[in-house]
Amino acid sequence: MQIPDPLLLDTSRGDLLPQTRFNATLNAHGLYDGLRFIVRLSPRVHELIASLPNGVRFSSDATFEQMQAFSTYLHETIHWWQHIGSTCGFMMSLSYPAQTHANLLHLRKFLDQVGRVKPIRAWAEMNPGPRDMASPRATANIIINNQFDIAAYRFLATNPERAELLVNNTMFESLAHTYNIALSNGVMALSSTFDRELEFIPDPRSWQKELRKLRQSKEPGYFYGSPIGLSPVGAFHIFEGQARFAQLQYLHFATGGAFDWGDAAAAGMLSPIYMAAFEDFLARTEFARPDTIDHPTVALFMLVCDIAMNPAEAFPFPVLVPKFFIIDVDPGMRFIYLSVIVKHQFPEMRTAITEYSASEYVDVSTKLCRALSTFTPLEIVQEINRWVENGPAFKDCLARHDAGKADALNLPLQVLFGQFASYARDKACYPHILCWPGAHMAGHNVSQDSIGLFSRQSPMFIDRAEDEMIVPIVRTGLDEATVMETFQEFYGGYALYDLTYQWITTPGPFTYNFRWLQPNGTDEQIKAWADRIFTNAYGVSPDDFTSLQA
Repeated sequence: MQIPDPLLLDTSRGDLLPQTRFNATLNAHGLYDGLRFIVRLSPRVHELIASLPNGVRFSSDATFEQMQAFSTYLHETIHWWQHIGSTCGFMMSLSYPAQTHANLLHLRKFLDQVGRVKPIRAWAEMNPGPRDMASPRATANIIINNQFDIAAYRFLATNPERAELLVNNTMFESLAHTYNIALSNGVMALSSTFDRELEFIPDPRSWQKELRKLRQSKEPGYFYGSPIGLSPVGAFHIFEGQARFAQLQYLHFATGGAFDWGDAAAAGMLSPIYMAAFEDFLARTEFARPDTIDHPTVALFMLVCDIAMNPAEAFPFPVLVPKFFIIDVDPGMRFIYLSVIVKHQFPEMRTAITEYSASEYVDVSTKLCRALSTFTPLEIVQEINRWVENGPAFKDCLARHDAGKADALNLPLQVLFGQFASYARDKACYPHILCWPGAHMAGHNVSQDSIGLFSRQSPMFIDRAEDEMIVPIVRTGLDEATVMETFQEFYGGYALYDLTYQWITTPGPFTYNFRWLQPNGTDEQIKAWADRIFTNAYGVSPDDFTSLQA
């Protein structure tokens, strides 16, 4: 076995914390930025990926160096799948657009009531007047609270173990309130784009009345000041665990089993951020540590990750049992409950997955989800496929996605849902490949299905090796000019979300940190581009605002 090169192996966080610099990364081998939907690779990894044969054939003709580089690209691609293909990740990806969509009318009302001042937080602190619903202060409170709750959801779902300061903030209402605001606004942003009559998308009003009753009856987790129980595991740990173990499986199978735990440890691939979820899983199930990377226990862990990151309640199905709303939608709590269910009800699952097959996926996931009283990941994607088959706006969105296009109405949401629906279509056919991609990208399980799926579900955006430019990946058969136009319009929406966030939160003049989108543009050109987008949305220019000091 050749010695692994740590300079080619992934060290990303893969979380939703924004990056400030986006050139081909030099201080890590791969990164996924979940707020900007960008995969970043080091120049050397770019070079080695480019040297792979057309179609990315995973066979013995690839060098070990190429295998390592590809494993990093696979790791980051899985982060893309997690953020755009799982229901938890998709709702977190929608949360940034949802912060603007939820506040759009309130922000325009604030302009009418107060005028062009920023940040709104500072204005609210300086004007503690009446809070009746018609007052400017009430408008400001709605805007600030919406933004806070949606951001809090993103943090709590991702890193609950770091959330002590957040939940002790006086603005924090409760876990149920935070999750409800974020998920309801994500769902309503989709509804306003695809399903105004709520024929397919669940209506949040159907469960909000019951959540209010639970708050009034002082159900823990549902009222202000309630004791808060946070999971030690969050989406960050689950995402990193799943991506790392898929990467390890790829290297194991690509080397004919030669690459194993000792090699992974020597390469620094078993550090705590990647192992936290797996260690928790072993502790709760009381399973022995597996001897090899291809042990069935590893495959079971990855399937538990898949179920944990795919809650069905609130999206795409209604909340059926409001009392269990928090447990049902929180990925970390789902992970813990699933691990405990395995221990007490299905200890035989430790050795159940040996072929990485669709039948094993269906059998094990169905048993676990029935025990958890929730929908399976397959039932979730089948529901999304039903929307696409029967809802004209959904069907049109996916058809445009397949052509590299998107409708102009709420274009960023069109792009994101098109990708989500595309992933759901593939997952309905190949759930086992998407659950255990490393095992299907090398060795005896490699097939045209797995290679074709990987090509179709490649990340949408990536950095270039030679400069700071972020570019779209042009999938086979698509027109490059069309894809580039969609890319530019998509990130126009990102500029609006960023400037809106600054308007609500950030003291001082507006800043324009968009050089990663236009590395060759002047500061003046970048500012003019972003200002036009803001003006089109709100009818005023950022230059017209007075900056307040908190």
